[in-house]
Amino acid sequence: MIDAHVHFRSLPDGGPGSESSGENLGAGYKVVQWICMLDYEGTRQAWVFFPVWEPITQESLDVVKRAMETYPDRFVPFIMPPDDDGSSDGFPTVDAVELERMLSVYPGMFQGYGEIGLYPRQDGAPELPPDSSRLNEIYPVVSRHNLVVYFHPGEDQWESFGRVLDANPGITFVFHGDHWIDCSTCDRTPRRVAEILEKHPNAYYGVDELYGNEFLMRPEVSKEQFITHFADYGPLLEKDLANWKEFIERHPDQVLWDTDRGVGAPWSLDLEVALTLNDYSRAFIGRLDPSVQEKFAYRNAEKIFGNRATTDAAPMK
Repeated sequence: MIDAHVHFRSLPDGGPGSESSGENLGAGYKVVQWICMLDYEGTRQAWVFFPVWEPITQESLDVVKRAMETYPDRFVPFIMPPDDDGSSDGFPTVDAVELERMLSVYPGMFQGYGEIGLYPRQDGAPELPPDSSRLNEIYPVVSRHNLVVYFHPGEDQWESFGRVLDANPGITFVFHGDHWIDCSTCDRTPRRVAEILEKHPNAYYGVDELYGNEFLMRPEVSKEQFITHFADYGPLLEKDLANWKEFIERHPDQVLWDTDRGVGAPWSLDLEVALTLNDYSRAFIGRLDPSVQEKFAYRNAEKIFGNRATTDAAPMK
């Protein structure tokens, strides 16, 4: 199994003397907790989104460097660089110049760019269409650094996304999220997602909705509620298979297993939670066509990156 969607906590970003939140890396969390989670459930590797922003850019990059030196085969590192996205005049990503500066600190360290949420934030940054001028200036940077792009698109962005995929055939794009499925103008099916995959071979979709049609990695859900939710696999599998089995089997080479965990709920790294989620995911995968099971579980993720982590990357200095 390769989990294609795991978030890392950020470092505290206050000034000297400010209090650190227990939710921050180095305060309430340590890198080894992500490794323990993967080890306990039996997941070989994870695509990890490392947050990097001012005023802790260098410190954040140093965290990634140390993590990759200590666990070189466990994480596929993505740079996730928001630009004050909690503000109404902010953006979900830094601009091309700043991204280039960040990537140049330790050349070759990152293999991906994302996750970038393109939807509007409540009381924060507005939506950012995939073909916006900011992102169009970023794609050459991404291409130059040989990065995979991971997006969470907003509602009604499929035409914009399609134009970007057409214009950048040499870039691999992965996307996920329910904004094209569970919205006021959607038909509650992966139809829009399927259309993108069928028209664009450089697009992949991460399926992290395997909770019996209810995403549970939310702060208002408790660990106990999460565990109880999976007490009876039968009804949950029936719902998930109805929603996703045909879609996955019709696009066997463009779908990935992922979980979207690590930040959304404070208990998402808990070992009991990890094993519960992983066991259920394996039960779901076991009910897919045998020819698709390994592709969905890990082979498609391997195919995207291959051996670039050890063969193409420039040495970190």
